[in-house]
Amino acid sequence: MIMQVVCRATKSADERMRVVAFESLARIASLYYDKLLQYMNVLFGLTLEAIQNTSENEQVVMMAIEFWSTLCEEEMELIDESLQQKPKGDMDGQPRRNCLHYVQQASFHIVGALLHSALTRQDESADFETWNVAAAGAVSLSLIAQTIRNDVVAPVLQFIEKNILSPEWRNREASIMAFGQILDGPEAKIVAGPIEKALPVLIRALRDESTQVKDSAAWTLGRVCEFHAMSIPAGCLPSLVESLLAALRDTPRVAAQACFAVHNLAMVCNHASMSANPSRNLNTSCLQPATNALSPFFQSMITQLFDASDRPHWQEHNLRGQAYEAINMLIQNHAQDVRQVAIEVLRHVLHRLHSSFTIQVVSHDDKEGRDQLQGLLCSVVQVVIRVIDSKEVATFADDIVILLLQVLQNNNAVAAEESLIALGALAASLELGFEKYMRDTSQLLVRSLRNYSDWQVCNAAVGTTGDLCRALDNCILPFCDELIQCLLESLQNPELNRQVKPSVLSCFGDVALAIGGNFEKYLCATLQMLEQAGLTTVPEDDEELVEYLTVLQESVLEAYTGIVQGLKEGGKTAVLMGSSAQTHGSFLPKVFSFLDLIARSVDERKVDHGVVKHAVGLIGDLADITPRGPASELFKSPCVVFLMRTVRDTQIYKYTKSKVDEHL
Repeated sequence: MIMQVVCRATKSADERMRVVAFESLARIASLYYDKLLQYMNVLFGLTLEAIQNTSENEQVVMMAIEFWSTLCEEEMELIDESLQQKPKGDMDGQPRRNCLHYVQQASFHIVGALLHSALTRQDESADFETWNVAAAGAVSLSLIAQTIRNDVVAPVLQFIEKNILSPEWRNREASIMAFGQILDGPEAKIVAGPIEKALPVLIRALRDESTQVKDSAAWTLGRVCEFHAMSIPAGCLPSLVESLLAALRDTPRVAAQACFAVHNLAMVCNHASMSANPSRNLNTSCLQPATNALSPFFQSMITQLFDASDRPHWQEHNLRGQAYEAINMLIQNHAQDVRQVAIEVLRHVLHRLHSSFTIQVVSHDDKEGRDQLQGLLCSVVQVVIRVIDSKEVATFADDIVILLLQVLQNNNAVAAEESLIALGALAASLELGFEKYMRDTSQLLVRSLRNYSDWQVCNAAVGTTGDLCRALDNCILPFCDELIQCLLESLQNPELNRQVKPSVLSCFGDVALAIGGNFEKYLCATLQMLEQAGLTTVPEDDEELVEYLTVLQESVLEAYTGIVQGLKEGGKTAVLMGSSAQTHGSFLPKVFSFLDLIARSVDERKVDHGVVKHAVGLIGDLADITPRGPASELFKSPCVVFLMRTVRDTQIYKYTKSKVDEHL
């Protein structure tokens, strides 16, 4: 009865009624996928007719497309569930819900309708982010590609061959957009040949007379680099880079997409060019090749990206932000033969950061521009610090600290967050060499830890506190009273965004590992907070809160682990045993109650595997410090046996089993 009413409404003379009717069908597809079988022939006909009707209202067509996008999302989830369940033998290898492959069965007609009737309905004045029929059709085509994978390729290639050289810009743009949308889904071997043939055409399209065509060509090249970089012939790379750099001087819309393509190219440039004997960078523990495919172009790419970030109308299409993201990725993946260029980038960025404080600010837009620029410059500082040697970093350290602290004093949330992350990176590089900067740094760090209104700044400050603990070890002790007080206050502040609290809990473990036995004075208050956090429950039907609980539990386990290991290193594990003021009652039974809660959640499939690994590791650490006696029975409890069985055949299992066996 309900379906009959909704289906009839799709034919209503009232456009608003048709929009709501198709929107309702999309919602029904999401909530009642298992009930659709008897209605699918009718729904197929209604949606296909609406998509193909070029005179239909855009909102109606977009909702008809949304029906198929929703089906794709449902079927991808069902296919993924079936793949996950088969190895476990769940329900004899059969998924709890069957994927009925509606998208596969309708793909010939739906893909054709999207290509001919949706992707070609572009608005000449619309930009890349405008949501219209063409955009909805492109997204739906991408979802179909991820759902039916290889089977989407043939009909799309046929469309491309007929339209890629069309005199009508809409057809050229639609064919390029369609190619970009199907790159995520099909196997690499299926699209390798088409990519090789398409690259020269896409590169030429960067010089097309239509801005829309150039925009989509740059974006599609970015997708090729992102998903199928290994299919790019080596001989094609010089012309690809040259064309992308030329596109950086095009309209901001095209230039931003060119930045996206450069970013993705930089992200994968080491994959095919690792030397046989790469050297190890001691600062980052990352393998860095002697050279890579982008080394010949590295300096010109960096220079022209900086130029693009400074050009007029840099704020359009987030051009400046896109340019700096590409710069950061190039530096992150640079090879040894361009190391000096990376160091010069740091020198250049520090000069620009220094100059940014003299920018005249006479309007809100001026302030926003300066604040964004400072944040982006700090992000480059952080990236360079992480990839060059600590000796090289040390030569710039004084200037870096002065400038980063000056950014922190400006009360600019975006730049402050990046500045704190850069300070953490600097501390990680210098280690004990950072101690001389702590007196000045600690004052602004504490202020940032208490910045509850800008929770991202507070969260970054917590992360930097952890970095400082790992870098300075016991030298952080003179600053711990105030830092611990800030961390405790943040947990008790109801106004602080909950996303910060897991980071705070983990940070207690970092402090304990750094100061060892000296953590005893903070033990009582810390364990109280960990116990309360461990009792947190969330509604099972709220995916966002369930995910948050997973992060929270993992953070509690990390904190317990850091505390146990830190007190062991300091010879103070006795304070954890039995009942005492420091442990706020009996420590071990409360921890094992938390472990039992995790074990029950695992049994009900409500907990992440990473949480289990942390739990098992903590069991091993506890077995290592617990004296034999009545507490030994805790290590024979069902939750311990169950959790260890869950991670059998892993290194953490072997470690914990050896510690528990030794204890017992």
